[in-house]
Amino acid sequence: MDYNYLVPANSKKQGLIFGFLSKLDLIILASGILISFILFTILPIIEIWAAIITLTPAFISAFLVFPIANYHNSRVFIHEMYKFYFVNRRKYVWRGWCYKYEQSDE
Repeated sequence: MDYNYLVPANSKKQGLIFGFLSKLDLIILASGILISFILFTILPIIEIWAAIITLTPAFISAFLVFPIANYHNSRVFIHEMYKFYFVNRRKYVWRGWCYKYEQSDE
């Protein structure tokens, strides 16, 4: 084993609410739940289409703030994919650092 460790540049999470939500994510999630709650009070939930319409904003906002691997959440992944394919096609360089552990003989 050569004792090389790879540390990503985005390894700090102390700026996030609950460790995984940013302020914008919290606003998106709260607004989706609020819209669903308002639709629950307005529409009668007797028919299945009304239940689907009322739950759709909450499900979409929850999907957007759901954390995924190698990205902050689904919203960031979709935004980065859009920027890569449609806005500017350029070479992205990895920003991070490598730490090499060297064992001392002492």
